Amino acid sequence: MANPVTILKDTKRGHISNEEKAQRADARQEMFTHKELITSPPDYLPEMAVKEWNRLVPILKQDLPLSEADYGMLVAYCLAFARVGAAEREIKNKGVFQKAANGARVANPAIKMQSNAMKDMKMAATALGMTMVERSRIALNNAKEKTPQDPFESLMANG
Repeated sequence: MANPVTILKDTKRGHISNEEKAQRADARQEMFTHKELITSPPDYLPEMAVKEWNRLVPILKQDLPLSEADYGMLVAYCLAFARVGAAEREIKNKGVFQKAANGARVANPAIKMQSNAMKDMKMAATALGMTMVERSRIALNNAKEKTPQDPFESLMANG
């Protein structure tokens, strides 16, 4: 979701015409007209995922145009979050290494599960604009948008 917010900001190098600015402003406004994200998590989420959902949704709604279109990605993030925690508990209980049937030391399978869940979390967090990089892009674009317009800009452009 963060990519459309970034793309629709006035980030093009060089001059952006007033028409392009207006088109981008209309497109940004359109992002906020989608059906708002419901605030209750799906019933099938495990307890840890529900806690993350309840923590995260109010935070995200403050800054981003969360809609029903983001529902699946938010579910994916919360499920991955719960899997990371479950894998960590398994690693803590059984250790990083385990003995195989032949007596050799092997890595706990929960390590791979945790690693995959962390990758899934990162992907979903990026898509939802939750990473530091995505938030900084949004903040930078918001700051650019608030820059006062030079009264002579249109005179020089039409000049």
